[in-house]
Amino acid sequence: MIRIPLTSSLYDIVKTYPEVKEIMIQLGFAQIAQPGMLATAGRYMTIDKGAQLKKIPMENVTAAFAAAGFD
Repeated sequence: MIRIPLTSSLYDIVKTYPEVKEIMIQLGFAQIAQPGMLATAGRYMTIDKGAQLKKIPMENVTAAFAAAGFD
């Protein structure tokens, strides 16, 4: 399993693991599919902060990442 640090910016994570973008969209973070959103807000947004902002339980987030082979 690939370990993703929750404290890294979403931009950095997607830059390293592009497949994370699709996982995030499926979880309800549709805004990152908009042109420029990942390059702007994604530079300071973390997965943890985004989940809190969207009120998505971290259990759902970790389960989706685990299903895709991430830890």
